[in-house]
Amino acid sequence: MKLFLFVLGGLVVFLVALIGIVGIWGLTIPRRHSATSTAVYRVPPDSIWAALDDWAASPAWRTDVKRVVRLPDRNGHEVWDQIADEGHWPLEIVEKVRPARLVAVVADSSQGFGGTWTYTIAPEGAGARVTIREDGFVDNPIFRFLARHVFGLYATQQGYLRGLGKRFGETVTPERVAEPAR
Repeated sequence: MKLFLFVLGGLVVFLVALIGIVGIWGLTIPRRHSATSTAVYRVPPDSIWAALDDWAASPAWRTDVKRVVRLPDRNGHEVWDQIADEGHWPLEIVEKVRPARLVAVVADSSQGFGGTWTYTIAPEGAGARVTIREDGFVDNPIFRFLARHVFGLYATQQGYLRGLGKRFGETVTPERVAEPAR
C-alpha cells in the first residue's frame, strides 16, 4: 500500500510540475499569432466562392464541423455558428467581395480565443488558388503552448483546404506561407 501511495504521489507531483512548466512556457509565447496556408484547385474562382459562401453545406465536406446554424445578423452581417465535438464557434462574416475575398471574425471570444480568418481566392491557370490567413489570439498560456507546439497553428486551415478539395473531388496539398518577420 505504501508503494502504491508513493507512486501515486510521485505521479501527482509530476503532473503538477508538467502543467506548471507548460504554463510558464506558454507565457513566453505571444498572445497574438498569424498563420497562412494556401492550396490550388482545378475549379474556377466562382465555384470556390459558392462552396465557401455556403456555410450551411460545409459540414458535408469539413471533418472538423458537425453542424452549422445561421444565427441572427450582427451589425448587418451574417453570423454562422459552427458546431463541433469540442464546442461551437460563431463567425460573423464582416466582408464579402465575390469571388475574391471573404473575411470572418470569431463572434464570441469568451472561450479564450478569437481572431479573423481571411479567405482569398485568386485565379490560377484554369483553376483557383485559395489562401487562408488567420490573425488570432489565445488567452490561456497552456492552450497557447498546445496551439503552438501540439496541435499547430496551421492544422485547422490545412484541414479546411483539404476538405474543400474533397468537395470538388480533388486531393490537394496545402502549403504554409511564411510570415514576414516582425
